[in-house]
Amino acid sequence: MIEFFEQLIAGDRRAILLISAAYFALMGVYSLIHMYRISKWPSVIGKLHEENIVGSGGGSHDETNYLARVRYTYVVDGVPYENDKINTWIILISHNLRALLNLQFRYIDRHDGSNVTVFYHPGKPEKAYLVVPGWKQMALVFALCFGVAALILFAL
Repeated sequence: MIEFFEQLIAGDRRAILLISAAYFALMGVYSLIHMYRISKWPSVIGKLHEENIVGSGGGSHDETNYLARVRYTYVVDGVPYENDKINTWIILISHNLRALLNLQFRYIDRHDGSNVTVFYHPGKPEKAYLVVPGWKQMALVFALCFGVAALILFAL
């Protein structure tokens, strides 16, 4: 084991690739566990107050980044909360791709009027999302993390 770390410190290609593959695999496992736990959060009905796409950054279109923004309120055990998170992913998109942000709004579970389903952390109800990870998002993370790890190992 000490020999491996010596090779890593010396910049050995094989050692660096092996550590890189292990890193991607470990991050994949961590992300999948985190996403699975979030997918099991309880939910309540909340009220959606704001839903739009906002831009920030420079003055020209090329320098502006866009993100989907929401604001909603919900009540857990008689305590009111306010939040602005759609899901676990923070997505910034350029001017030309900003229409893709509307896809995030499609996955919000809507009810009559402005009522929406809010998923909240059972131990910290102030932490909440309107969309929790499903099997498609978990499959994407699995494919990305373990696909990259496999490609790195293939390069050995």
